[in-house]
Amino acid sequence: MQSRMLLAADNDNDGSLTVSEIYDLKLNADMVVLSACQTALGDVKNGDDVVGLNRGFLYAGAKSIVGSLWEVPDNPTKDLMVGLYTNLKSMGLREAMRKAQLFALKKYKHPFNWAAFQVTGGT
Repeated sequence: MQSRMLLAADNDNDGSLTVSEIYDLKLNADMVVLSACQTALGDVKNGDDVVGLNRGFLYAGAKSIVGSLWEVPDNPTKDLMVGLYTNLKSMGLREAMRKAQLFALKKYKHPFNWAAFQVTGGT
């Protein structure tokens, strides 16, 4: 519950958004993209539940989450995200991610560079 995203602080917020704070949000979002390192990971807690940013955003109301399973390199991640958002103009999220990853495969042969990203949730 203490996994966190570090954001810009302002007069009302310290810039640290924890999973427990995300659980308190009420979102109406089709998609949340967490394009940083290891954002799709979490800790196993009581029973079989995995608690992390993914689960927090799904609980808060996001329909789908894009996150990564390991530390991701900057340039391949940028290229993948540009491809994803470009593809979203004409297709659904899962197909957009698939095509972005296939395009990344042409430039970055090793899956380490582009395969960390997954789609969790609906759409």
